Amino acid sequence: MRIFFCFLLGLVAVFFAFVGGTMPLMLPSQAAIDRAYYQKFKAAAAYIEKNGKLPATELGGWRNTGDAGLLILSSPQIPDDCDPSFKKAPADRLILSFWRGEWTECYAYPSGRTTLPMSVQAYLLSGVGMNVVIYWLLAAGAAWGAIRLRPRRGALVLSPADGS
Repeated sequence: MRIFFCFLLGLVAVFFAFVGGTMPLMLPSQAAIDRAYYQKFKAAAAYIEKNGKLPATELGGWRNTGDAGLLILSSPQIPDDCDPSFKKAPADRLILSFWRGEWTECYAYPSGRTTLPMSVQAYLLSGVGMNVVIYWLLAAGAAWGAIRLRPRRGALVLSPADGS
C-alpha cells in the first residue's frame, strides 16, 4: 500500500509541476489575444462615435458567428457583470463590454480603460502568478510526501508465503 501511495503522490507532483510550468508559457499568446480584443473595442468605439450605434449586421464584425449573440454591447453605464474593480473616467461617454464565456470584459471610451490584461506582467499580477506559486507548492508537497513514503533500501518485504 505504501508503494501505491508513493507512486500516486509522485504522479500528483508531476501533474502540478507540469501545470505550474506550462501555465506561464501560455500567457504571451493570451496577452496577444487580449490586445486584439482591445483593438476591436477601439474600432467599435470609433464606429459608435461616427454612426451613433453599433452595426446591426454581421458585416461590422462585432457579432459572434455562433449563436452567442452580440460580441460587443454598448452602454452609458458600467454593466453589472463587469469586474467590480473596473472604473470609468469622468469624461468617459460609453462603456463597451463583451461576454467571454465565463466573464465579461469592459472598455471605457474615450479613456481606453479596460479589464483586459494585455501583458504577461498584468496576468501575473492579476492572480495567475499566485496560481503558479500554488501549483508549484502542491507539486513540492506531493514530491516530499512521495519521497517520505518511498520503500527503503534493504527493507524486509514479507510475502503471504512467508507465514508471518
